[in-house]
Amino acid sequence: MRDGLDIQPWNQPDLEPLVLAVLTLLGMWILLAGFPREGRRLGWAWSKPRNLATRNASETPRTLGVVLSHVLAFLGLMAGFHTLLFEDGQVPSWWTVAGGLVAIGWVRWAGARVALGAGDLSSTLVEMGRHNQSWVGLALAVWALVAALNPTVHHSPAAAWGAAGIYGMAAMHGSLRSSQLIQGLNQHRVVGILYLCTLEWGWSLFWTLWSIRAALRGH
Repeated sequence: MRDGLDIQPWNQPDLEPLVLAVLTLLGMWILLAGFPREGRRLGWAWSKPRNLATRNASETPRTLGVVLSHVLAFLGLMAGFHTLLFEDGQVPSWWTVAGGLVAIGWVRWAGARVALGAGDLSSTLVEMGRHNQSWVGLALAVWALVAALNPTVHHSPAAAWGAAGIYGMAAMHGSLRSSQLIQGLNQHRVVGILYLCTLEWGWSLFWTLWSIRAALRGH
């Protein structure tokens, strides 16, 4: 079944996604060990999203923890890009990915303020988006580590399709949790649905389809 497939030896892994994946996992360990508030809220984002709305002084994330979560998302996405688009000329630059994360963060902040006002719900939705990006980055980093070290997956169609599939599942799950966060809030029903359709589900669906298209074109 694998006739003609170039099997890479174990001692020749993809260095860039491997390093990025290891840094992401190391950063997650530092986040969980050094910033328990941020780590607890990160866990709530994908398990009990409504707990994020019951913020008090003891649960306010520290600035360094927030910055670290952004860094984790960035490193994980870069590892995912290197796995999905393993040719150097196809992988977007670090500045492009960082700029995209900053841009979507600001758009979500502005969209939440316009749709829901300057309250706890809008800030919680923005925080939820940040946690979702961290989870997506972590999922992609784990797959990038597997793809870089496994000689069967290494530079095979499975590497790109795995990255596209994992991104799609993680992004859609994050959008589902964001939907659960504001479910049942009738006073924000219309504008909440508009926010979710455009900046959560629309964003996730667009990049999932882009990832699938990239996997198809690459192989």
